[in-house]
Amino acid sequence: MRVLAIGTTGVKMREVARELEECHKAEGKGRLGMYFVEDELKREVDWLIFLDSDDYYWQDRVWREATARAIARAEEEGVDHAAIFMNLPYFRKSRFFPAVDISLLRAFKPDVVLTLIEEAHVIWRRIQLREAKERTGAALRLKDVFAWRTASILIGDIIAKALGIPNVVIAVKHPAKTIYGVSIGGRRPRFYLSFPITNVRRDPEARKEIDSFRAKAHMRLVAFDPLTMDERILRTGERRGNVVVVHAEDRWLLPAGIKPAVEDEAELYPMEIPMEQVEEVLGDIDNIIRYKDFRYILQSDAVVVYRPFMRGMFHRGVFSEIMYASNTAHKRLFIYMPHEDRVAGMDSPFDPGVGVVDEDLEALFASIESFSARFSGQ
Repeated sequence: MRVLAIGTTGVKMREVARELEECHKAEGKGRLGMYFVEDELKREVDWLIFLDSDDYYWQDRVWREATARAIARAEEEGVDHAAIFMNLPYFRKSRFFPAVDISLLRAFKPDVVLTLIEEAHVIWRRIQLREAKERTGAALRLKDVFAWRTASILIGDIIAKALGIPNVVIAVKHPAKTIYGVSIGGRRPRFYLSFPITNVRRDPEARKEIDSFRAKAHMRLVAFDPLTMDERILRTGERRGNVVVVHAEDRWLLPAGIKPAVEDEAELYPMEIPMEQVEEVLGDIDNIIRYKDFRYILQSDAVVVYRPFMRGMFHRGVFSEIMYASNTAHKRLFIYMPHEDRVAGMDSPFDPGVGVVDEDLEALFASIESFSARFSGQ
């Protein structure tokens, strides 16, 4: 497999690369080469001069030369599998660059584009801390980071469409084996995990139960998980004067025992974000979250749903994902709905054609395993 991994500045690509290498060692399937375009750039030019230059044609040329050197190294070393990492696009002084050279990337012959994403507030704070040490002149508002991430996904889609390959968008806080599975490992099938979030966020027992399900799913499946990014804390975080304070313990991320490929640095928290910057994005935050989750559904082969009527409530987010998966994305559904969640006199609110609805979680996983067996020859 050949992977073109892209993302914005601030995404910890080297940590992802190290975790992928560990996964590959466990697989033991040929040599894996990791290459970084920014390393090639910095060998030839001053990084700050490159970023700050007003000579767009020079920036474009040195980027192409650096990318060509990274591709050439992969060819010269003759590895069985290769991943080239690069920041795309760059963002400086409210300007995105460079224009991607598709013919150059085609020479690498990638099988998949992997667009790596992370929470906007984490990237924002990480860049702030880096700027305090290195003084590179980077100054971004929170809304800039959201826009940058959207531009990166769009460029990934453009590259993928031009090359006739998929662009898999994935948060770096997924387990490393999941990121490896959807890229170098080429794993199928892939699942999306749908479960109540908003209405049970402050219910410790419900969260514990849901996390138990998520842990089982991550151990058994290659699964996209919506809570590998938690940007809703921008809405629920503590208001203190003219800032929103985000504490490490506010986050609802992966369950205990499931290690993310990338973890937040302790120095990020408590994180104080100017209220005016948070208010700039709050109007769009739900749409941004929904877009990410629907994207995961589109990238999946099936959706595993956990208790859509948990605690006797109608969980709107879960049902929007069920409707999107069945009516728009045309994905198979596996729904866990225990007897206690059923309304008296109702067998199931779901049409039999929607997929499997089961009262027993282990029986549901058995159905998922049977479904997965269809992909064994791929």
